[in-house]
Amino acid sequence: MGRLMPERTDVEVIEGLRAALREFLAAQRRLRGRDAQRPGLTFSQHAILRVLADGAEHSAGELAAAADLTPASVTKMLDGLSRAGLLERVPDPADRRRVGVRITPAGLEAFEAKNRRITEAWAEVLADADPAEIDAMASALRRLTALYDAL
Repeated sequence: MGRLMPERTDVEVIEGLRAALREFLAAQRRLRGRDAQRPGLTFSQHAILRVLADGAEHSAGELAAAADLTPASVTKMLDGLSRAGLLERVPDPADRRRVGVRITPAGLEAFEAKNRRITEAWAEVLADADPAEIDAMASALRRLTALYDAL
């Protein structure tokens, strides 16, 4: 008769989750590194254009907050996106110190192309997952977000 394996302790289960999270975060860093070497938008640029895709004018500060980026990195990114014709800066006629940012048709096209690739990749990877499993993943990620925000 086979020997029964002892159940894992809570500490072991939590350590398994922590290891999985470290692996996920490392994979995300690798993805961002690869993404920066590829043609087209980076994920950070995509995040900026996602905010602008609503067609409204936004400030650099709003974009930084929405994309979870520093104002300095957003300013540099806006320079590059502007040179590429993907967004335009719009001076505020009422306040010369304020400059808004608006997406261009080319920017919207680039955003939508990257968005399609991302959506297709997610759909492919999750094709065999049932909705309950996907909901459980989302719930776990929200709990981890709360944990990180509480630390």
